[in-house]
Amino acid sequence: MERFDLVVIGAGAAGITAARTAADLGARVALADRGPLGGLCVNRGCIPKKALVAAGRAHRQTRESVTFGTLATGVRLDWEAVQRRQRQVVESQRPEAADLERRGIRVAIGTARFSDPHIVEVDGMPLGAERFVIAAGSEPVIPEVPGRELLITSDQLLFLPSFPASLTFIGGGAVASELAGAYADLGSRVTVLARDAEILPGIDADVARMLRKRMEARGVSFRLQTSVTGLSPDPAGVRIDFDSAGMANRMISSQVCAAVGRRFHPRSIGAARIGLDMGRLGLRTTPHLATSVPHIYAAGDAAGNRQLTPVAAHEGRVAAINALRGEVERADEAVIPQVIFTSPEVGAVGLSYAEAPAHGIQAAVARHDAHGASNSVATGEGADYFKLIFDQDTERLIGAQIISAAAAELIQLCALAIRSRVPAGLVATQLGVHPSHTERLIRAFAPEPSAARPAEGAGVVESRP
Repeated sequence: MERFDLVVIGAGAAGITAARTAADLGARVALADRGPLGGLCVNRGCIPKKALVAAGRAHRQTRESVTFGTLATGVRLDWEAVQRRQRQVVESQRPEAADLERRGIRVAIGTARFSDPHIVEVDGMPLGAERFVIAAGSEPVIPEVPGRELLITSDQLLFLPSFPASLTFIGGGAVASELAGAYADLGSRVTVLARDAEILPGIDADVARMLRKRMEARGVSFRLQTSVTGLSPDPAGVRIDFDSAGMANRMISSQVCAAVGRRFHPRSIGAARIGLDMGRLGLRTTPHLATSVPHIYAAGDAAGNRQLTPVAAHEGRVAAINALRGEVERADEAVIPQVIFTSPEVGAVGLSYAEAPAHGIQAAVARHDAHGASNSVATGEGADYFKLIFDQDTERLIGAQIISAAAAELIQLCALAIRSRVPAGLVATQLGVHPSHTERLIRAFAPEPSAARPAEGAGVVESRP
């Protein structure tokens, strides 16, 4: 039996980072994964999803190009070409086993399960180690409704063999919103059945509502406060029975996608056999990412914290260091920017206004609607919306939520402002590129509109309470 200082289970962002970190520390390390390498993000998540969103945006912009003076007639969707490009993008981003092995990492392809607290078997081949990092990822949650076997998941939806004339999502979170927008842009008739009073739990209701209205303008239908009661086959696809605001309803859809979240499944690694305790979404872990079994650590979705690729990579590094050198680092997840790749994008970082009191902060809110701004008028992208949360005492940014075609870039600037603890007034004095999204964000840091500076478009800044 081969023996190692550290065995890592899972070759996604968390697992590969853990293995590379261990190898850089001089450890003898093995990385086990059922394949293909790259995990959820590369193979069934972020990368193919963003490629699909980009395909949808290109298709919609081509149809609307007459607005910019380009006459495109006979625009049609080549779904096979869309899928072919997605696969090419995914293959280009997959890590190579040979590259990892050149770094001294033993790569074992197969299903890894614990047979003993110090032994993992990969398709029957035992690998022994003093320490382990579990980074085995997550699986989609399937709602417990009659006819659930008729559901597909977001994993399948990214690579459908044929384009659906109509598509319904169960769930109103980030994945449902992103894919609903992409498929609507590509020409499908899309409906989102959301359980809550508004889409995007975790995003403030006013921001979520504004995004929903923009998506509705692009053809996505939403049913809020809705629960699905049953699914059954129909000649046109799937019949969906659901209750919406207390009323029984029924509709037909070519495909129905379950998009209610993801969860680590302990059975995939034989967790019960060695006494690993579960938390809400993953294994129960300490701030140092130790599990209930002292020599076993967890990272990424398996650790049950925030299901984001940068978080997974960060946790992979911390877990490997702590496994090999003792608990010397904590997983720092205080300021994590995240983006929902809808059209437009939604970015969020830090605290909301409602969360501030629990941290002993008296907060204030500044909202800036850049409707009519020169940048959005010139590009046709639509108005940016900034909601900034400040500490009233220090005048420093503590949180932000943004709707913008450039939210993925703008939210990074907000994260830097939070981490560097820069006063809002100092940010507001920075000159911005004109016309640009960043220029409008900088203006949103100003305490109030300047009487000496004419407002560009609406440019409404609400006074902070």
